[in-house]
Amino acid sequence: MFIKTQLILLALISVVFSQTDEEESFLFVTKETVNRFIVQDKELTIKYALYNSGPTTIFNVNLQDTHSYPSDKYELLVGTLTPKWERINAGVNLTHVVVLKPKQSGISNSSHAIVTYQKSEKNTDSQKTYSSEIGDVYIMTSREYDRRFSSHIIDWVLFTAMASPCIVFPFFLWFKSKSKYELLVMKDKQTKKAQ
Repeated sequence: MFIKTQLILLALISVVFSQTDEEESFLFVTKETVNRFIVQDKELTIKYALYNSGPTTIFNVNLQDTHSYPSDKYELLVGTLTPKWERINAGVNLTHVVVLKPKQSGISNSSHAIVTYQKSEKNTDSQKTYSSEIGDVYIMTSREYDRRFSSHIIDWVLFTAMASPCIVFPFFLWFKSKSKYELLVMKDKQTKKAQ
């Protein structure tokens, strides 16, 4: 029992002394679309989330994602695809949002963003990390989106107008024959009373 306690104490001491104050931070970066459907000539929102996972502040953080959204295929409405931050403190989440408008329909590849940063102010070595990828996305045309998801009011009005004769005409025939039958029954009752 005494030896076991000494071994546990020795293990704890070695863990405490093996930790250094020079632990480095690492930056996690995710990239995602906020939109459920991506439509040509409609707004597309991209959200970047950066998380400093370490115990120290990181400096000179640069995100670069112009290769995923070239200006000939996307119009930049809000934000920038090359944001810069002076520092991100330890354990801090940071969110950056960009609003784009796709100019073309079809399949588009949205690859990873590249993020560079320095692990300390003294260390001028630049570290590089990559965000998650969205991958291939399908950009619908406005016409296709409207055909699939609009309310189709005009279609329902036309359907009702075309279906009405199929319902109204038989009802009119039934009502006319019912009226004739009721008139015959009334005459028949009157003739029986008169006799």
